[in-house]
Formats: sequence, C-alpha cells, structure tokens
Amino acid sequence: MKKKLIAAMMSLSMVAALAGCGSSNNETTAAATTAATTAAETTAADTTAAETTPASTELKLTYSGTPEVHEKEYLVNEYFKAFEEEYGVKVTVDFVSQADAIKKIQSEQDTGNIVSDILYVDTANMAPYVNGGWMEDISAIVDATGSTYTDMYDAITNDGTARYFVPNSFDVYITIANKKALDYLPEGLTEDDVVAGITWEQYAQWAVNIAEGEGEGKTMMPASMEGSQLLYPMAGMSLAYGGGFPEFTSEGFKSALGLIAQMAEGNAFYAEQDQYTAVTEPLNSGDVWLAFSHMAPAGTSYNAAPNSYVIGAAPKGSEGAGSTSGAWCYGIQKGAPNQDLAEKFIEYIARPEVNYDFCSNYGGALSPIAEVMDQLDSEDAVMRAGLEMLADTTISGVPSTEYSDWNAVKLLYGKVFNEVLDTKEVPTDDYLAGIQTDLEALKLAE
Repeated sequence: MKKKLIAAMMSLSMVAALAGCGSSNNETTAAATTAATTAAETTAADTTAAETTPASTELKLTYSGTPEVHEKEYLVNEYFKAFEEEYGVKVTVDFVSQADAIKKIQSEQDTGNIVSDILYVDTANMAPYVNGGWMEDISAIVDATGSTYTDMYDAITNDGTARYFVPNSFDVYITIANKKALDYLPEGLTEDDVVAGITWEQYAQWAVNIAEGEGEGKTMMPASMEGSQLLYPMAGMSLAYGGGFPEFTSEGFKSALGLIAQMAEGNAFYAEQDQYTAVTEPLNSGDVWLAFSHMAPAGTSYNAAPNSYVIGAAPKGSEGAGSTSGAWCYGIQKGAPNQDLAEKFIEYIARPEVNYDFCSNYGGALSPIAEVMDQLDSEDAVMRAGLEMLADTTISGVPSTEYSDWNAVKLLYGKVFNEVLDTKEVPTDDYLAGIQTDLEALKLAE
C-alpha cells in the first residue's frame, strides 16, 4: 500500500513539472494534476484505513473436558496468561464438558454465529468436528512453526493433506509405587526393574505381598462408576495379552481378568477404591502404595513428592506392555472472528519451551513435539517413563464415537470388574458372551 502511495505522489510531481513548461498545455495539465491529486488522496485514504484497522484484542477459547481445580488454575494463571502478556490481549476460556462442546460448536456453525476461535478437543471426541467441516485447515501454520510433531494421531487430526487439529499432549498408562512398597517386591526384583517395567504376574504378586505384609490392600484401580475410568487400565492389561478394546471374550481379556482375580483373592485391593476415578488422593494420603495409572494423576502425586515414589513403565504381558492413549489437541474453528490471533496462538503452543512447560506442569503428560522429548533430564521421570514405553507397547486409541453411549460401555467394564471382585474368579464364557452382546448393541451402524 505504501508503494502505491509513493507512485501516486511521483505522478503528481511529474504533472506539476510539466505544467511549468508552457501555457498551451495548461488546461490539459490542470486536469491531469487534479486527477493525480485525487488518486493520491484516495490511495492515502486506503493506506490510512489499512494501517488503522485494529488487530484482534481478545481470543475466545472453548476448552472441552473438565480439568481438576489445580489444572484449571495453571491454565488460567500461567499458560494462557503468558500468551496474554506477550501479545497484549485477553484470553477468554469457556470450560465445558466434551458433549456440551460438540453441541456448542455445532450450534455456532449451524447458525453462523461464530463465537469461539480456538477449540481444545481430545482425539476420542474429535470426529464430529472434522467430519462436520467445522475446522480450518491449519497445515501451513503448523508446518511453518518448525516443530516436529508425532504422527501417532494423524489419522484422527488430519483428513488427507488437511490438518484440522495439532496435538498439545498425549498420555499412556504407567506404574507408580510408593517407595515403602519396594520392601515387598517379589524375590529377585529391584527398583530398576520397576522403572523398566515388570510383568503383570510380578505386579499381581507384589500387590498381594503388600497386603499380606501390611494387613490391608494397598493397590487400586479407579473403580468408581461415577465418571468411570476403570475400562482404561483394564484395557491396558488386556492389550498386554493380545486382547482388544473394547471387547470381553478374547483370551487376552480373560488373562487380564485372571490377574485381577488373583489380586482379589489375596485381598490386595484398597477397600475404598470404588470411591475414586483417579489414584492421586489415595496415593497422597498413603492409603495406596501401588497403581497402574493414567500419567496425569500419577504425575500429580509424583511431582508433589518425587522422593516418595517410583515411576515405571506399564507392566508387560505375553505381548509386551499395553495401554490406551489419547491426545488433547488445539484447532481453529472455521469462521473464527479473531483469526489473526488464533493463528498466533497455534504458533505459540508449538514452541518447544511452551509445550514443555505445559506437559511438565499438567501432571507429566507426554509431549507430541520431538524437540521437547529430546531435551528431557532425570527430573522428568513421568515423561521419560511414558516415552520409554512407546517402542514396545501396544497402544489403542479410544473409539468412543463408534458407540451410542460411551458411558454405558464404561459401565459394562465396571460390571465385569465387580463380578470378579465378588467371586474372586474369572467369569464364565457365557457370562462374558452376554456382556459382549450388550456391547455390540451399543455400537453405531457404519
């Protein structure tokens, strides 16, 4: 625009010079002068308008999911605050459930009343956003950042050459143990073995040993049926023996149930585990000494008292380790009213130092950026444990969008788990076949 203004002013100067050469051309010259002056004024006005058009000053973000209080405080007071301070803008965050987020964005797209610029969505709930055409293609923005992202989730975040979401963190299930439990390790095992990953048979025996030595069960699974998370560690155990997820009839799943039955028979489980969806509080109180846990809640306990715990890879079965995994991702909503600021945010979160800060402060989630994972040191025990699992772990995504009611799927796992606790044995094939039938009834038609 400035070049156009300079060109117009040069034209005006040339016309004025010609006007002084002779009176015979005065009328023509005057007309040209007037035209040039008008052109210059118009160009100057365009330039002024462009230069004074205000950039966006507020970024509106819809954050699906329900973070814990301490997590929300970190996000608002540190993570988003740093972006605000760098760009001199305001970030407004709407924390909503995953189901409500889908309804909210669908409504914005259907009505054309676009409010949210940035969306934070997990891979298990991403399909409606991608399939609905609600997202901008951010491929060029992500590529320009120079950060090297994992391709583990490309089949979900991308569609062909278009990228609609970029991972901000991902997770797996790991082992966490209070160091007091090391006294009860099965013979021949050491702390180093726990870090590298023991077998599920050794884990089960360890849990029983602890119960016998302490007079009470001190291992747990997140057995609360309210917002149940129980299916995920059960799935990890099954995957380690060649089972699938979700499913209830494979030999791999029955092998996992056999280990749960062994721990139940040895009274190894924490008596109040059915009150919890995460291990953090029982670990912190000392009521639980051993758990196979999602990285974030385990990492919260470890980071608060790193000298009190041992972090290790997931236990191994006949097929190696197993874990479910999902990623939390950011994307720009199509039609975002603050597109310029939204693009700056995608660039901001791609910085290795910013991503490391998030992953290390959010319980120890895994970074999807290679430049972050290459820089970990001994203090990053939670991230290291997860990273070391990736080479030999069977990892399953969370296919929640393939079922009409994912919570109902969760409750089926709870039903099987409680059956094992009650009977202290693996349910019959007929019983498991009935549960599988219930699962199939929840599956959406393709």
